[in-house]
Amino acid sequence: MGEVYRARDVRLGREIAVKVLPATLASNPERLARFEREARAVAALNHPNIVVLHSIEEAGGVRFLTMELVDGSTLDHLVAPGGLPLDRLLALAVPLAEAVAAAHERGVVHRDLKPRNVMVTRDGRLKVLDFGLARFEASAAGASDSESPTEHFVSRDGEVLGTVPYMSPEQVRGLPLDARTDLFALGILLYELAAGRRPFTGATLADIGSSILRDTPPALASLRADVPPALAAAIVRCLEKEPARRFASARELAAELARLARATPAATPAPAAPPAPPPGAEGALRSLAVLPLENVSRDPAQEYFADGMTEALISDLARLQDLRVISRRSAMQYKGVSKPLPEIARELDVDAILEGSALLVGQRVRISVSLVAARRDETLWSERYDRKLEDVLDLQSEVAAAVAREIALRVSSSDAGRLERRREVNAEAHIEYLKGKHAAEATSPQAVELAVRHFQRALELDPGHADAWSGLAEAHTTRASRGMAPPAEAHAEARAAANRALQLDESNAEAHAVLGMLAAREGDIPAAISALRRAIELNPGLTTAYTALTRVYYCTERHAEAQEAALQALALDPLSMIIHTVVGDALYYAREYEKSLTYYRKAIDLDPRFDGAHTDLARSLEALGRFDEAREQYEEGRRLGGGVTMPSFGLAHLAVSRGDTAEGRRILAELVAARSKRVVSAWGIAAVHACLGEVDEAFRWLETAIEEKATGLVFLRVHPRLDPIRHDPRYAELVRRLRLDAA
Repeated sequence: MGEVYRARDVRLGREIAVKVLPATLASNPERLARFEREARAVAALNHPNIVVLHSIEEAGGVRFLTMELVDGSTLDHLVAPGGLPLDRLLALAVPLAEAVAAAHERGVVHRDLKPRNVMVTRDGRLKVLDFGLARFEASAAGASDSESPTEHFVSRDGEVLGTVPYMSPEQVRGLPLDARTDLFALGILLYELAAGRRPFTGATLADIGSSILRDTPPALASLRADVPPALAAAIVRCLEKEPARRFASARELAAELARLARATPAATPAPAAPPAPPPGAEGALRSLAVLPLENVSRDPAQEYFADGMTEALISDLARLQDLRVISRRSAMQYKGVSKPLPEIARELDVDAILEGSALLVGQRVRISVSLVAARRDETLWSERYDRKLEDVLDLQSEVAAAVAREIALRVSSSDAGRLERRREVNAEAHIEYLKGKHAAEATSPQAVELAVRHFQRALELDPGHADAWSGLAEAHTTRASRGMAPPAEAHAEARAAANRALQLDESNAEAHAVLGMLAAREGDIPAAISALRRAIELNPGLTTAYTALTRVYYCTERHAEAQEAALQALALDPLSMIIHTVVGDALYYAREYEKSLTYYRKAIDLDPRFDGAHTDLARSLEALGRFDEAREQYEEGRRLGGGVTMPSFGLAHLAVSRGDTAEGRRILAELVAARSKRVVSAWGIAAVHACLGEVDEAFRWLETAIEEKATGLVFLRVHPRLDPIRHDPRYAELVRRLRLDAA
């Protein structure tokens, strides 16, 4: 329903949220009038657990809302494996139900209650927000809408109204809705908080919708023994398929939850995200950026060391579960940049910054670091470390532990284990490892091959260097994805290296992520999801795991989860052109072409030299019929990729889309001929044949792609370019053979 920005109200001197409405709504007088009527109803709500809507504004033809700025975390970040402790669960459940009850009593039905639309502020207050799909009713609960059933499920723009995993049965069916639809969503939320999992699941959104209509969730008592029967019964009543069998009102549910809270021992206030510290205390620091360490040697040849130490500190700190750490790519944007720390903190949306310098002299390492409460530019702690190079891993852990201690971060036992002392390293091997990581960041074919050589040299010197093995594994996956080596060969080398890393160190998150990527490319979707989630569990700041999980989800048509994972990666790496492109891809494969353009263009703004963003932008422009713009972007992507004289799959598809099949076949013939000289994907050739309507040839080349283990096969189920052959029985058979129907 729009895009939300943090803003400052200069007249009243306060920070607010600004929500810009989509042009399709603002340009339709009928829809805008209805929206404004309903917005006035939401603005009339006055409850401490509901976000405040200040005003509806218009400037220069742009319509926007101004709202209370809620500073905290969404409820999905508090969902814990196995469920929340009962006192914490009820401390959240009571104000949540009371907020919904207050809205219903003013005739406002939310229609999109889900964890991401509920926040817990830093001072522990729960807030229900995003009434973008709210429906104003003339009467309270029990009244029905006057819209047609179709309008409840799909808007005039064809967008689903609501979020499928949290829909009521009547929403899934497209039936008239009333306040009782929110009670069903509350039941799903409470079940998820109690069990640590949703009550209704499935491989696709359609499967989840079917589960909502058909299935009875597992009894909470079978998932955890300490759930009081009365609480389980209340949740089951919310989840009744028939609205009439649910609670009569949200107020009745709130009263029952309040009674249970009073009867639960050691009940505590709603958990903050995290609880607010006393004024002046530093416990409020829950997000951090590590700025590039300065190379104080002034020797350009030592840049790899300063950058490597920066990345190592980011990686160690990112392992702390309660700390959001900005990823390396975004942090490195500030290398050599002179900006006030409060400005950097605002740009990255962080509370604290770690800055300093690194120096390598012979076999000794000297690191100086300062922790700064960035928004007020106050230094909290400074320290200088002087160690032998073989103790560098211990040094990294010591710095990470000190940062956690100084910002009063609650460190769990598992986090503490991650920060405990580790073995010494072979100094010369570690230098080669750092050089390999530094080279790999460039991503060009020459840089990747140089990285491989550095990692291999590190392992010759120290075969037990687990990080060098995982670095080698990542480099081999890059070689496969960029057409630098036959996929079967590169993937085999990557798997061997990742497995060796895990034999040496099971907690190596990067190795788990590589195995997850390989499993996805080979069609073992459950194994891919398991490995990638394990990588994220070990290192919640590992953006490569989030982006790989994004691909797994959208390749199996789990588009909502794909977009959520992509946006989590973007929160960790907001200045990454690659992750903006991944978000764009998640939207492209969901056929949301117009929305994808924003992210592709942002990626190009961040780095106009990134060929992948130009090519993917062209793909969406082509799908929208904007052929001239698409050609310009395809050509620019080809130029930046170093392939000015090489035939282009994108240009072949564009020619066919424009109706110039002769040109499409000419480019296709060049691509087939080029296979004798370099790696040219059989998958890509199959996709061009599909667009040309040459169905048998498309399937013949898909069989070749399977023989060659082409990386593109993972997109078989979802790629728009295969739409012309999707209804052929052979297509469904290939999906099954490649196990892409598993979820």
